[in-house]
Amino acid sequence: MIAISMMSAVITSAPAITRRVKPEPQRLESYVCKYPSDLLRGVPSLKTRLRTLLGRNYALFMERLQTEMPIENDAGALVARGCMAHSCGVEEAVMVINLADGKLHCAILSDKFGGKFKVFSEDSAHIPGALTRAIKR
Repeated sequence: MIAISMMSAVITSAPAITRRVKPEPQRLESYVCKYPSDLLRGVPSLKTRLRTLLGRNYALFMERLQTEMPIENDAGALVARGCMAHSCGVEEAVMVINLADGKLHCAILSDKFGGKFKVFSEDSAHIPGALTRAIKR
């Protein structure tokens, strides 16, 4: 468990992914200052990976991307975030893609998880600092 301010995060590893199509970092970087929906529409394989990573929490995650914020590049990692309409600060979603290895990491803040962030990662042994910083905000 990772302690973050007054909140905690529980880390969940992804089920084994047999084949991964990794978009090139330059292509992903072109989404900086665009919105998460643009990225998911432009890179369909990412949506498939999200479904695999989040499992039954996929709909919960997507519901928390209703109010989107522009994608940022934080030290070599794309950070896409949003919140449920009228519930920012309470119901949020964060997606981080490490540009060096293409690994996907997500966090969901929800009352469903006791008002804490639950972290999902394709590589739980290497959670990027960008995700930790994003869930501290």
